[in-house]
Amino acid sequence: MLLASVPEDDRRKSMHVVGVDGIVASAGDAVIAMMAVFPKTRWKARVARTLPPLRRKVGREYQRLADRRSELSERVPDVPPTVVRPTWVRQEG
Repeated sequence: MLLASVPEDDRRKSMHVVGVDGIVASAGDAVIAMMAVFPKTRWKARVARTLPPLRRKVGREYQRLADRRSELSERVPDVPPTVVRPTWVRQEG
């Protein structure tokens, strides 16, 4: 299971990204990990990883949005979940 290292109670508290090495990034760090995958945002991910104040800002902004999940989800109709088998993405560096 990809999220075996994340306690079951914490799995729905934030977004998680699992790297090919099995390392799990959560919340703001998951946003940075996703940014590192795409060429147009890769440089921003490097900067965010290098500068702790920027990394904390990404974390705060993620949390600000995540805190409004229930409010935002009210605007999305209930439909059956779409399950997509994960594919591995290799990132540079």
